[in-house]
Amino acid sequence: MSKYRKVYHDIKTRITNGILIARQELPSESELMQHYGFSKDTIRKALSLLEIDGYIQKQQGRNSIVLERHLPKPQMLSEIKTVGELNRTSSHQIKTTLTSLYIVQGEEELMRVFNVNEQIDFYRIGRTRTIDGENVEYEISYFDRRIVPFINREIAEHSIYHYLESELGLKISHSQREITFRYANEEEENVMDLGEYNMVVSVTSTTYLSDGRLFQFGSISYRPDKITFASTAVREAKS
Repeated sequence: MSKYRKVYHDIKTRITNGILIARQELPSESELMQHYGFSKDTIRKALSLLEIDGYIQKQQGRNSIVLERHLPKPQMLSEIKTVGELNRTSSHQIKTTLTSLYIVQGEEELMRVFNVNEQIDFYRIGRTRTIDGENVEYEISYFDRRIVPFINREIAEHSIYHYLESELGLKISHSQREITFRYANEEEENVMDLGEYNMVVSVTSTTYLSDGRLFQFGSISYRPDKITFASTAVREAKS
């Protein structure tokens, strides 16, 4: 393991184990250099990776601070992961509850997205996700029944992706996502613990198999204070 990753994993472990708590300042770069016995460049690489992964926030002219952890790991926009995979450390109590499961066809948006006629039908699945006792996520997913012919409550409340990959042998490739901030609709207000919030963060996705087939379309609505997204932006070198 590289030196900066050793520093990264050590600080991350201290954060996830509660030794370093939210809003606490980390030691200065000089103090970290002395503690780990590594160069300033190594320490800065480790801190940059911690910031990218949503564990800390670097501050100009001040020490980095630990961020609050609403999910065990921020959702990387470049990755497709289930909540179970995000919660590998089991540091949060997470429960998925099926709220609706039925077959639909002839819906205009689905026909447009999947480029099909009204004869093709889809599973419509509604699920809430409770994190540490609060309903803070609501998911609506549509699955093409030509590809996913069967889903029941047990599958929906455990892991649909695990079922698709392990039981059906499907290879999930990539997802196109659009993130919006909007007022909560009536359905979301009824099933989510929004508290003082009247808005949600909505992530709409179209997800494809490795052979290019679109098999899932839907959205997940998050209470704004309970989700962190992380991304890495690269600036191209100018010639």
